[in-house]
Amino acid sequence: MGEKVGIKKAAEITGLSCIELRTGANSGKYPSYRVGGPRGRIVFDLELLEDHIKKLMLENISSDEDSGSQYGIRKVQ
Repeated sequence: MGEKVGIKKAAEITGLSCIELRTGANSGKYPSYRVGGPRGRIVFDLELLEDHIKKLMLENISSDEDSGSQYGIRKVQ
């Protein structure tokens, strides 16, 4: 398990916006948990979050290759 951080620190480290992290955490897109009940502070395990973001990026790359898309993140050969 990695370092536990709040939204602002996670945004600085990952390069994602606070809004993206908050909405992603609320929707289940990013692994997180709340401290202080359902309306408490959102906390991320930094190691899990970074691994999950890498996984999403790799899925995006492979789906672009499969569809022949010219847009988005793609593997450069």
